[in-house]
Amino acid sequence: MINKKEENNKELYYKNYSKISELKSLNKIDDQFVYYIESLSLEDIISIKLETIMRSLNFKFFNFPLWKSFHKIVSEALVNSIIGIASNNSEAARLLGIDMNQYKRCLKEFGYEIKTWERK
Repeated sequence: MINKKEENNKELYYKNYSKISELKSLNKIDDQFVYYIESLSLEDIISIKLETIMRSLNFKFFNFPLWKSFHKIVSEALVNSIIGIASNNSEAARLLGIDMNQYKRCLKEFGYEIKTWERK
């Protein structure tokens, strides 16, 4: 579980779990939903999510720097997802295709407390 330790620092806990299983247990998705998602590209999923957000805002998405913010939004979502999937720092860095120094910089950028040891 990822918990906030202080105001801007999040303590890092690797879960090594499946988000699909978690959402199924919460009855938020089912096998049919997973089947539909598998047939969509990541671009399709992002487009659908953006469109649903815009609809909920009645297409009034003004003054939000989406273009400038999108890289950080997606990067943080990717790091959070990898933390849920990976068992440790090394595995997380490998899954992201970056070295440990880059990974530690990502963690620091997104407010995670970086430990010099890993839980097994």
